[in-house]
Formats: sequence, structure tokens, C-alpha cells
Amino acid sequence: MYQSTEACPHCGAQNLRGTWVCAHCSNTLLIYCPNCHAGNATGSQYCHSCGSPLLPTAQAPTPSAGQQPYPQYSQQDYQAPGQQPHTAAGYGGQGDQQAYQGYQQYPEYGGYPPQTPPFYGGSAGGSILDGLVGRLKHIVVSTNPILLSALVVLIVGLGVFLLLAYQLHWIKAAQPTKAVTATVSKAPVISSLHVKEGTAAYSAIISWITDQNSSSQVEYGLAPYTTTNTPIQDDPRTGVQEGVLKHEVLLTNLIPSSSYAYKVISINKDDKSVEMQSQFGTK
Repeated sequence: MYQSTEACPHCGAQNLRGTWVCAHCSNTLLIYCPNCHAGNATGSQYCHSCGSPLLPTAQAPTPSAGQQPYPQYSQQDYQAPGQQPHTAAGYGGQGDQQAYQGYQQYPEYGGYPPQTPPFYGGSAGGSILDGLVGRLKHIVVSTNPILLSALVVLIVGLGVFLLLAYQLHWIKAAQPTKAVTATVSKAPVISSLHVKEGTAAYSAIISWITDQNSSSQVEYGLAPYTTTNTPIQDDPRTGVQEGVLKHEVLLTNLIPSSSYAYKVISINKDDKSVEMQSQFGTK
């Protein structure tokens, strides 16, 4: 469908009829009412706001009873759109000067009376908030209603699912991590080492005490050597015995009137061992 155009009085470029600003030179294409200063589209004969005639050839509507007729103005009172009108009787006074200040102060908006630019507010915080609200409105309006409804249902459903999962303990809150202290095993400590004569002939009993449950064993021989080992008794490493704190080992078949060297050995369940060496003599 074809649309009518009209020429810009300032540069002569063709613009669609009803356009407020020339697309070529940014000159305003409005005709301002001399009575109420409202902007009207080019070609209008009467003001859309107050009904006053806009062209000298147009006739004012017949006033009703008791109504004052609209004032008439000569051709010289009208200038090209976007230009300051000449001061004339009944037109171009102080009120008219104020009405046209918007064109001089806002050339970037084409000269028509200033409007608040989109997404701007009265302060920095207000401008940011207005911008976000405006963009949100634009997204809501431009989005497909079915898609927007599905998105809302999805978000609400996800929230309900997470709440239900938390109530049913499908999702567990993170528990504070407990510090684990590693226990380092130490070797037993031997004390109260003692040798006494056995009940049998040519025998001796060696005894000692440890601070942990551990095994009992003695290595002995004619001094200075320890060549013979007794069997390990009460060994906690086997899992069968728990070990003992008081240890006694019997040595038999000793040579009379001889000097013996010996060494006691104890091992705990963590395979930590300790030993102590000494000597004794037979009669």
C-alpha cells in the first residue's frame, strides 16, 4: 500500500505524511498552534487541541452562543517549522518564547517540545532502576505468551521440587567436617628388669614390666654373646593374644658358675618393639 509524502520546508526531502522530524535534516515538521502552542502535523488546518485555525486560508469554526470567536492571524505570523516566530500582536510574546525554548534546547530530538528520553530518571540510581524496569517490560511484552507462561511454570515447579526434596531428605544439608586426629603408636617402655634363680636346677627367671600390652622374649648366651632365643610369648600381633604388662621368661639348662649376657624384647600390636640388655651369673 502506498503512503503519501510531503516535502520538508527546510531541505525539500520527502517524508511520510504525519512524520514529526525530517529524516534528512532533523528539522521539525510540526505546525505549532498560535493559541495553545500544541504541535500539529503538517497540512493540518485546525489545532487538534483547541480547534484554532492553523492556516490563514482556513475558516474558524462558528462559535456557539456565548463563546468568543477564535482570533485570526496574518501570514507573517507563521514561519517555517523549527524557526522562532516573529513577535506580533497576539502571537510571539513571552509565553510563546517559553513554548519554543524546547526546540532550541533539544535539537537532538528534532526540535519538537522536549520529552523525557526512554530509560532515564531524575537521578543516577533512578535512571538505572528505570532502565531495568523498562527493559524487563520490553522482554515481557515481546516474549511469546505461551513461552513466558511455560518459563514461569518451570521456575515455580523447580522451586516446589527442591522444597519437597529437602523435606523428604533427598537433598541433605552439608554436615560440618570433623577433624580426625591420627594416633601415632609408640614403642613400649621397659622397667623393673630383674633376674632370680629358678626352682629347677641350673635355671633362672627373668622378669620385667612394660607400659603397654606386648609380647615376651629373651635372647641369652655366655657373655658377651646372646646366641639363644626363647619362643615369643603373648604376641598381640597374631590377634589371638592381647599381650601382657608383666613379663616372665624361664631359662633352663644353664652352665654352673658361668656368666650370661641376656636381652629382653617386647613388641606391641603395632609392631613397635623395645629391648633392654644386661648380665647375670650362675652358681
